[in-house]
Amino acid sequence: MKLILPLLIVCFITATPLFGQQTCVGNSCLPEKVKDDCTTMESNGCIDWDNGIIYATGMGVPNPKFETQAQKTYSAYQAAKTVAMRNLLQMVQGINITSTRTVKAGMLEDDTINTQINGKIRQVQEAGRPQTMNDGSVWVTMKMYMRDIISILVNNQRFAFKSGDMFKRPGPETSPGEETKDKGPEYGGDANTVYTGVIIDARGTGVVPAMSPKVYGPDGKEVYGSIAVEREFALQHGVVGYVKELDEAKSNERVKGNPLLIKAKLSSDKTSDLVVSEKDAELLNQLDATQSFLREARVIVIIG
Repeated sequence: MKLILPLLIVCFITATPLFGQQTCVGNSCLPEKVKDDCTTMESNGCIDWDNGIIYATGMGVPNPKFETQAQKTYSAYQAAKTVAMRNLLQMVQGINITSTRTVKAGMLEDDTINTQINGKIRQVQEAGRPQTMNDGSVWVTMKMYMRDIISILVNNQRFAFKSGDMFKRPGPETSPGEETKDKGPEYGGDANTVYTGVIIDARGTGVVPAMSPKVYGPDGKEVYGSIAVEREFALQHGVVGYVKELDEAKSNERVKGNPLLIKAKLSSDKTSDLVVSEKDAELLNQLDATQSFLREARVIVIIG
């Protein structure tokens, strides 16, 4: 038994890369792979809106009451995890459910939502390995999946979804992963073409990502939103995905194949909702009657 504890502590230290690294602060301490995948950056983390993952960093300092360096390092590691989970909760609270409502508002209004989200925070996973600085402090990154939050909000009736069976609508369709000829960067389409999804180019609009954004026509009528999506698809994939580049969107499994490409502008009074042209709104309504990509939430928004 005397040999086991020292071995565990040694394993922790040797498994910690970048021992003696000069410094990092906040989101600069995120693993490089995480930084590459993230769509939006926050001071203490980032959000990968495409894959639906929230990351937060936290720093811990050694407990001076411990005698050995191994014990001090481990105490800093545990403290860092606690801080990272607190930062993760703050990030989750700030996420938009819609253009006018945040997760925090939902937590304040419903004790059940508050309790369940806090419970999920205590079960989050670590991303990458801890990083130990020259001064003995330790930084860790924790991650939480967006689907866990969406599931809580859905179960507490914070989303409205299309009712009915998970049926296939009439009309020809390609399978989600089936490749079709790339039409190139042309915007717009027609109702006689089979599409594997829709890409909405909202670059330059300042749109803020949300869990349940809406797309309107110029007449103010909703063209797409959570009400257009079957519940199970929304739970698994979210209502939309967000990416930064057109090529990234076209190769994304969510819409890959032959996606429809349209442009949108920001709604005048909502930070997360978009408005498409009258022609594109009419086209989406026609396609929704014969194809299933909107019902399956095969929608990506390009931001930036």
